[in-house]
Amino acid sequence: MISFSYQKLSGAGNTFIVVEGKDIPQGTDLPSLTQASCSNEHEHGGADGLIVLDHSDTHDFAMHYYNRDGSTGMMCGNGGRCAVQFAVAHGYTSSTTSIMFINAGVVYSAEMTGKNVRISFPDPPKIQLHLNLNILGTQRICHYADVGTPHLILFKDVLEVDALADLEMKRWGPAVRNHPLVRPEGANANFIEVLPEEKGIRLRTFERGVEGETGACGTGAIASGIASSLLHGWSSPVNVIPTSGSLLQVHFDRDEEGALHNLGLEGGAEVLMEGKLSLATLPFVQS
Repeated sequence: MISFSYQKLSGAGNTFIVVEGKDIPQGTDLPSLTQASCSNEHEHGGADGLIVLDHSDTHDFAMHYYNRDGSTGMMCGNGGRCAVQFAVAHGYTSSTTSIMFINAGVVYSAEMTGKNVRISFPDPPKIQLHLNLNILGTQRICHYADVGTPHLILFKDVLEVDALADLEMKRWGPAVRNHPLVRPEGANANFIEVLPEEKGIRLRTFERGVEGETGACGTGAIASGIASSLLHGWSSPVNVIPTSGSLLQVHFDRDEEGALHNLGLEGGAEVLMEGKLSLATLPFVQS
């Protein structure tokens, strides 16, 4: 029986199975492995995605992220923060203040203090505000931001609910995630309530690849935080409270023309459990 070690980590309520690439037998079908290892049937109780770490000749480590459905090629902000925590604990880097890693061809920098991890992101390639989209039969104002993963954003005032907690996610999430504007790949769907305190939002996210609501979404927090900043004129940082209740902070600089640069996502990342995954019960393809 072939087995290898894993840790399950939480990044502000986003959960991930994290493994080292050197421990995975050659020929393993990683998308299928992801679907099986993130299943709720496992003793770890399921996860939102799989993260594989490899050593890198040019950076501290390489991160390979897979959504729960096996899709890959995108960035996961909270997953990246969990990867940093794992990398420091497993000797991929001796630094906690200047960590560099690569995911899907994009280089990220990070720093860690205790269980708190902050990742710096490239400038967002695309932001579109005040899109008038037909959602569930009604024209509604939405906002779009690509921060390594695409996101559609709606504020509570267009959602026909008194409180964000009342939103029927099984109805709204798929409708926004699969909107014609973002087909065929789709986008994560983010729903925001502005908090009474200045520079703060409550956030619920329906994630593509998970195809359901998650406890948090790192890139969703960034997209929603910068959209809120642009719409309300907020300065950095913006406080984001996801469904899990674990605080995330979105950092940025604003230039003289109002454009945002030097994006950062900060919050907690911790190990929930660890164990062994057995290939006797997981998909395995020998090359």
